[in-house]
Amino acid sequence: MNLYRYAGQTLCALLAMMSACASMAAEQQLASIGSLTMTGGKIKQCSLGYRTYGTLAADQGNVVLVPTWLTGRTADQVDLIGPGKLIDTDRWYVIALDAIGNGVSCSPSNSKTHPRLKFPEFGIRDMVKAQHRLLALTLGIDHAHAIVGISMGGMQALQWAVMYPDYASKVVTIVGTPQPTAQDLQVWRAEMSAIERNPGWNNGNYAPGTVFRNLTALHTESLWTPEHAAARTVAAKQPTEDRLHGTQTSQSFSAVDWYRQLQAMTTFDLVRDGGMATLSGKIKARMLIITSEQDRLVDPAPSKALAAQKRNTRLLVLDNDCGHMAPVCEMKKVDQAVKDFLE
Repeated sequence: MNLYRYAGQTLCALLAMMSACASMAAEQQLASIGSLTMTGGKIKQCSLGYRTYGTLAADQGNVVLVPTWLTGRTADQVDLIGPGKLIDTDRWYVIALDAIGNGVSCSPSNSKTHPRLKFPEFGIRDMVKAQHRLLALTLGIDHAHAIVGISMGGMQALQWAVMYPDYASKVVTIVGTPQPTAQDLQVWRAEMSAIERNPGWNNGNYAPGTVFRNLTALHTESLWTPEHAAARTVAAKQPTEDRLHGTQTSQSFSAVDWYRQLQAMTTFDLVRDGGMATLSGKIKARMLIITSEQDRLVDPAPSKALAAQKRNTRLLVLDNDCGHMAPVCEMKKVDQAVKDFLE
């Protein structure tokens, strides 16, 4: 179980109150997109993972793209995508996209020619460039109705809106950001440091089965508020998934992949070349921005500032003690907002 998968598992539990939760994702697919030049260099061969759900309309007007979050894989999105779910496959044709560096798409952990830290550094921009190539060359999709991303997936959605402003009509970013703040960078770099300082790290050449306890503890702490963590401790005798997540001491997600994806997040900044007004002018898509007021992993301030600059943008601010996981704690509200916006 990787840490971010908890969001999907908790969501499944919530949705189970209303309907049965699917147990399997659509079939994993893998496509070669050839060589790829990234921020830190070029790799000769890159493959991207993806899954498709629903039925493609004759005019291709019902396509929704869903990129993955930090440490996420499309298999972890099973409880977000499907009939009646957050992205309803009775209505939309969904293409879930495995981001570079997630262990499914070309990654430090699975590259034969560029293993471990020989795999070049990459950015959010590189993830999106690769996805665009996959859609154009393999799937023949030249336009999307919407792109929906959570956390690092939200960063990819915004990068899509800037790099390919005519590609998607709508963009939904959930606890993402257009620009990391000093607070964000401090947390993300602390996770990188937890990886680097692990006794078994060995500059990325760690032995199979090496446990990164400090990393998982730090990440878990960042996902929630102290108030929520305290409440969880009080209820620790209850056999909840919350407790399982809180006591997780290892992860199935490769640490070297985690490290490179964190690097991608720390170098992401859509406001670097101008102010928020300049960024707003680059985005043609209508936006739904969902933030968490008490988020300790991704500061909501830049997202709210972008919403204030962009006309016809819907902003939903969640204010509960679940921190970065606020959308899971208020899933009904998020579900309704996304469904209304996509129509």
